[in-house]
Amino acid sequence: MNDVVMALVSGVLRQFLLDRGELPDSSLVAMVPVSVHGKSDRPGRNQISGMFSRLETQIADPAERLKAIAEANSVAKQHSSAISATLLQDWSQFAAPAVFGLAMRAYARTRLTRSRPVHNLVISNVPGPQNPLYMLGCEVKAMYPLGPVFHGSGLNITVMSLNGKLDVGIISCPELLPDLWNLADDFAVAMEELLLASR
Repeated sequence: MNDVVMALVSGVLRQFLLDRGELPDSSLVAMVPVSVHGKSDRPGRNQISGMFSRLETQIADPAERLKAIAEANSVAKQHSSAISATLLQDWSQFAAPAVFGLAMRAYARTRLTRSRPVHNLVISNVPGPQNPLYMLGCEVKAMYPLGPVFHGSGLNITVMSLNGKLDVGIISCPELLPDLWNLADDFAVAMEELLLASR
């Protein structure tokens, strides 16, 4: 399912950028949160890591794009699983606040903050319940998830499944992407393209 969601978002972004004459020759890259719950004996509920996913936005054919995304994600998952689930937590406990502060000042002084970000956006796919939900006796028809926007990537697309359908939440930095309606409208078109490509 993750690869299909990535292909859906990739199709949306491809069309959005094509319409504006801004589609790059190389693939956009998404940072994808990955649950590592159960891979660590540390207490805590939200145990996540991340992987980088190539969206293959340079590929026009939806079926070929999906295939390329699946292949790239397979490699990314292998790389992600090779890193300890507690690496960041271990490092933060090792590095005292003074060391961390020094590292951040050095980062700013070397102008690394002006370098291009590693990823273009964050995409999260949250599996929700596949049966009807009710609140105060009323059926919940949709759940629109929200995710964070990070420095260097001003777009977050979070997809959540609910009772056999997908709901999409889109958040952006208004200076980078002020109007999200065109982007949102492209989801139906990209879904239709994927469905036609699968036949």
